[in-house]
Amino acid sequence: MFYTAAEVLPQQDKVARRLGTIADILFRRSRKDFNIRVGERELRYTDSPRFVIVFDSPRTVRRLILRPNEYRAAEAFVDKHLDIEGDLIAGLKTKNALIERAPTLRLGEKLKILFTLLRI
Repeated sequence: MFYTAAEVLPQQDKVARRLGTIADILFRRSRKDFNIRVGERELRYTDSPRFVIVFDSPRTVRRLILRPNEYRAAEAFVDKHLDIEGDLIAGLKTKNALIERAPTLRLGEKLKILFTLLRI
């Protein structure tokens, strides 16, 4: 369950596939009991998610990843650019796991994320 790649929908959408690549790198060592929705695009890890992370657009994803901090995420949440549907506590735990993971990303992973983000 930890190394599962996201099922990307729609499959032919290049932006959705790029978002899936980024999510798979960032959440590689996370429990995959959630899904992600970005606008009309879906990244599915499971058929019965505990929660769904919802972004209004790929632009929001890019902004949060390129300049990550707690304030920016809170602002996106308040402004309805980011939401968590379902188990909010589990969603916050996953966010904390992601924050702990970010400093351990290898240089190759960071570069892949950066180049993929620039193509969204």
